[in-house]
Amino acid sequence: MIRAYVVVAGVTLVAAAASAEPQRGATTTAPIRAVKIMPAKRSLTPPPAISKTIYLERCSGGCTITSDGNTQNAQTLQSPIPNPGQYNVAEFQNAAHQSGTAADAEWAMLLQCMKEVYSPFNVVVTDVKPTGGLTYHLALIAGTPGDINLGNDILGIAPLASDCSAQDNAISFSFANAHPQTDPVDRTFNICWTASQESAHAFGLDHEFAFQDGRSACNDPMTYRTDCGGEKFFRNQEATCGEFDARNCRCGPTQNSNLKILSVFGAGTSLIPPPSSTVTNPAEGTALGTVVVATSFSKRGVDHVDLVLNGFTWATAKGAPFGPQGQGENSYGLQVPGNLPSPSKYDIVAHACDDVGVCADSPVVHGFKGDPAGCVDASTCAEGQKCEAGKCFWDAPQGEVGDSCSFDQFCKSAMCSLTQDNQICTQGCAVGVDGSCPDGLDCVAFGNGGFCYFPDSGCCSVSHDSPARVLVHVGLAGLLLGFVMRRRKRK
Repeated sequence: MIRAYVVVAGVTLVAAAASAEPQRGATTTAPIRAVKIMPAKRSLTPPPAISKTIYLERCSGGCTITSDGNTQNAQTLQSPIPNPGQYNVAEFQNAAHQSGTAADAEWAMLLQCMKEVYSPFNVVVTDVKPTGGLTYHLALIAGTPGDINLGNDILGIAPLASDCSAQDNAISFSFANAHPQTDPVDRTFNICWTASQESAHAFGLDHEFAFQDGRSACNDPMTYRTDCGGEKFFRNQEATCGEFDARNCRCGPTQNSNLKILSVFGAGTSLIPPPSSTVTNPAEGTALGTVVVATSFSKRGVDHVDLVLNGFTWATAKGAPFGPQGQGENSYGLQVPGNLPSPSKYDIVAHACDDVGVCADSPVVHGFKGDPAGCVDASTCAEGQKCEAGKCFWDAPQGEVGDSCSFDQFCKSAMCSLTQDNQICTQGCAVGVDGSCPDGLDCVAFGNGGFCYFPDSGCCSVSHDSPARVLVHVGLAGLLLGFVMRRRKRK
């Protein structure tokens, strides 16, 4: 691939002169999204609050955009992105190149997609223009790049502060009428991809290339990559940045698009329903084998599926890769640990979660290991378990981080530290980050991460005979940022 970096009137464009992989649609000119790098506002006064409204503008009857090369004001349709002058942006068109009421159905689909993409955050997405002098982000979704005198290979363009800070009252351009797709659903997802990316640039987000686990960032709207399709969402995963190759992000080595936008707006409520899941093997009332099979689906995508036996997680499977139409429904094989207590009856549940922590359980399937009658007493169960009605099980966890413990399953975090002198419930933490642990505990470095423990304790000795311990070590890195820290006293 030969790339050219072009600067036109202060607009940084990353363009592909030749590419074996078209970056959007079916065109061979590799249409791109671009950003204008805006100087960061430096002042002794605090920056203005960022409006919690994203207004989608379809330019009914056309939009008149004015530029003096410097002023940015969504309310007055002024943008520094075009060369100085006045421009008319044509109205939003559907896949059949119709505007007005004929395009209403596709506009409604686009509005719903944008609402879903931004729903995990405390921000309102609307196509009703705010009144009363309130500021907002204006996501202009209409016209073609030629309408503001840009090249036809550009699908969208937006301002990005040089320090990656969020900008208020800005305009992002998503040239809906330049999208070549003829299928209305596919075209809607592609326009939604562009509009999500361009609006997010104004909130400080860079382009993403690959997640740290090696997977393509193709399911995040901040990507240029086309190796998967479907609706794209801001992912709760660290990613390297880049357009056609990996690079450091503009304001750090990596970027988590979900956390970046969360830091701007705070948390909202996702419109995407929790994942669905069903245990398909074993059948009801039959013996557990070496693998439990479950199917699971989420419109956002399944991040992982847990195998829950008698209320405790014993195994986890990672979500399936995303394909041309997204992720779809998939079958997951959940390995049954060899040290699962036997004999015992089991309530078998597949617990599926998406990447922002929205989870749901499958219907319960009843099975057994060893004697179908199950356990007789706790002597054949695991440490700390009871035996009742033929089932080996732990009581619901009670221990908060900092409480004394003797086994993992007593702790709500499923982690009981094992040291010479003190055993307490702990959790993963970010070393050197204030507030990463409750009061009275420090984040002590251990391996590639950290655990909450007593200051200057020399933590940590770890046993490897606990099923929970194995799960925590495997999954800890991806869960560190998902913890909600609560202040509490320890025993």
